[in-house]
Amino acid sequence: MKRKFYPGLFSIIVITVLGTSCKHDKLFDVPVTFKGYDVVFKDSARAEFFINNMETEMPADHGNSYNRMDGGAMLASASDEAMHISTNKTLPSAPTRMSAGNWGPSNMRFYNSSDGAGEIGSWLKWGGYHGVRKANTALKYLDQLPQSVSQRFRDRLKGEALFVRAMQHWFLFQKWGGIPIVDKSYDASDNVIQPRNSVKSVINFIVKECDKAIALFPDEPYSFASEIGRPDKGTAMALKSKALLYAASPLYNGKGFNQTGDTLICYGDADPGRWELAAKAAQDIVDLGWYSLYIANDPTKRNGTRNYKELFFAWGVSYQNNKEVIYSKIRTTNRDTENDNFPSGFTNAKGGTCPSQDLVDAYEMADGSLFNWNDPAKKANPYANRDPRLYASIIYNGAKYDKFASFNGNATNQYTFDIFEGGKNKAGLSQTETGYYLMKFMDYENVNPANGAGGTYHNWPYFRYAEVLLNLAEAGNEAGGPGYVTPGAKTALTPVQAINLIRARAGMPDVATTFAKRGVALSKETLRELIRNERRVELAFEDHRYYDVRRWMTVEDGAIRGVKTIKNSNGSFTYDPTIIAEKKVFQPKHYFYPIPQAEMSRNNLLKQNPGW
Repeated sequence: MKRKFYPGLFSIIVITVLGTSCKHDKLFDVPVTFKGYDVVFKDSARAEFFINNMETEMPADHGNSYNRMDGGAMLASASDEAMHISTNKTLPSAPTRMSAGNWGPSNMRFYNSSDGAGEIGSWLKWGGYHGVRKANTALKYLDQLPQSVSQRFRDRLKGEALFVRAMQHWFLFQKWGGIPIVDKSYDASDNVIQPRNSVKSVINFIVKECDKAIALFPDEPYSFASEIGRPDKGTAMALKSKALLYAASPLYNGKGFNQTGDTLICYGDADPGRWELAAKAAQDIVDLGWYSLYIANDPTKRNGTRNYKELFFAWGVSYQNNKEVIYSKIRTTNRDTENDNFPSGFTNAKGGTCPSQDLVDAYEMADGSLFNWNDPAKKANPYANRDPRLYASIIYNGAKYDKFASFNGNATNQYTFDIFEGGKNKAGLSQTETGYYLMKFMDYENVNPANGAGGTYHNWPYFRYAEVLLNLAEAGNEAGGPGYVTPGAKTALTPVQAINLIRARAGMPDVATTFAKRGVALSKETLRELIRNERRVELAFEDHRYYDVRRWMTVEDGAIRGVKTIKNSNGSFTYDPTIIAEKKVFQPKHYFYPIPQAEMSRNNLLKQNPGW
């Protein structure tokens, strides 16, 4: 029996409108969105235009900044990485609501612009079923391409559709666990009321889709201007690596956080072999030989801080050696990210994402030893001789940077932050509550948000090579310890070697030197701790930490810390790490997002996640 058709999850799948663009010229005299399938997919240019439109359903595509959550915030502010500061004190941002536990099935507004689908966040749009529908439509009709179209072009478009279908299912899985697998284009007469699939089924589906895309994509990296930046073989391999890493992690690889064995949130059994699969998927990317960690473009500026800082806006004609980015959203020159996180003390300041003391403390000393507030020398000067990535990521009291030539109307070229109590950067509605501001992703050498001048490329990575190396290190260590080598690897890396590559780019000592400095023996357990911390600092603010602490099942309930800085009469400073106002509420149900109540009401076969 056919069920009554309801708008909602599967309405997005059966709607016949193909996209959202309205470009007009001789080719697109009528928008592709309003043309029939036979017109679109029998023309190679229009078919490619449809594929391009399909790829705009990613989370980073609804705004021009990293602050893409409702209220102009980053997901980092819903984790222990940061808290969000806004000049609007009456409307809390999405991560602020999440941190306070003020969200649920009927309150799913996550993004900072309307999703146009009932405000239920990424269940439908920006990493949801909108993109799945477009991918399914493409896969159904791409066979109609003319005979004259080359096999390479045909395979590339199909590979991109398969990748996007897998990626959209991944975004859904990452939040909700087992979700309905939608692998075909539905007609209005079809039964669209479908149950959730198991964690195992969803992971297997994503991996198989990636494998099919990998087989279709060319065996060499793209070099044509029209293809650079598009999904390719390495992109599909990176998604496969990430999916298998999550699948092997404690949250999924066992009986679940509530020990019920519910296959919608876990496998139901623990299999250490899943770590081996994850390690191999990452090793396969290394063996591809396409990628390397980014080193600063200007040889005179190469150091651990510059190497890391420049990575996130290294694009365009001035940068030819950014082989670290596997797949990303490239923003043409703008200043939106700087605008959203401009510190107090400037015109147009918004505050934005303010890093926590918890994160700052995670950055090691430059010699590999751990920072310790109980050490009087370190407490007196807590930002000296630290991991170079700290200086590229965090604005702290006394931090300096080279600024845009006309920055703030000041003729000097360097700016120093005063974030002590009463300092120029610790005042007004946009002032930080943690004692820090965000530096990562900011390019104040080329941008002046104070008077709306300048612009720079912004490079939001979905996948980059450093993440692959971290995946390899974590999975390999869990599979066989620090010296594990993937069987049959061409350019085999042990977990230790993978971590050493990342630390070397950052200007940090290798694992052996680091552990010797700490007086710690190398073991699976000690390396696990180092890998997790390395992941924390290397991938900070890139939408990893929120999910990492959940898949590791190490997420904690409680307040995060900041620092109170006092300027003494002699010009020195006293630093006091302290609990700040915002508490990060965590309950077991927060391991997974709640399925939107609107979808639960429309589809009586859906089962809500535990606790919601």
